[in-house]
Amino acid sequence: MDRFIDVESLIGLAREASAVKGDCGCLRYDLVGWGSWPVGLYEDSFIKIGTLAKYSPEDAIIEEYHPHGTTYWSPEAPIAPRYYPYNQSTLWQCGKCARLYLRHNDDGAYHVAPRIRRVQYGLVINAPHHSDGREVRAVAH
Repeated sequence: MDRFIDVESLIGLAREASAVKGDCGCLRYDLVGWGSWPVGLYEDSFIKIGTLAKYSPEDAIIEEYHPHGTTYWSPEAPIAPRYYPYNQSTLWQCGKCARLYLRHNDDGAYHVAPRIRRVQYGLVINAPHHSDGREVRAVAH
């Protein structure tokens, strides 16, 4: 079973990864927003850290969080772990440089497309979901 990564842990890991400097092969691809898994990016170059999925796909929230008009594909979209697709994502670390990446499978009607996005510290937010009994609001970190 994968280690569950809660919001606070993700924020801490993202802060640590933001200190990584220098070039790496994982940066050859524009992965600041969700994208398809690039040809030439090898899964064995990454180490799985854990999962943001607290619930099974059937029980997870399918709502996205875009308070400022971003979309799923937007590079500046917030990384809100209680919302889709983050709540069904796994967290991976580049084995060479230690940058962090999120991965999930985009399950369409006729296909399954693996998606990947680089974690950017400034975009990870603790946005509670109204099903938690709390008001939805962005918290700056």
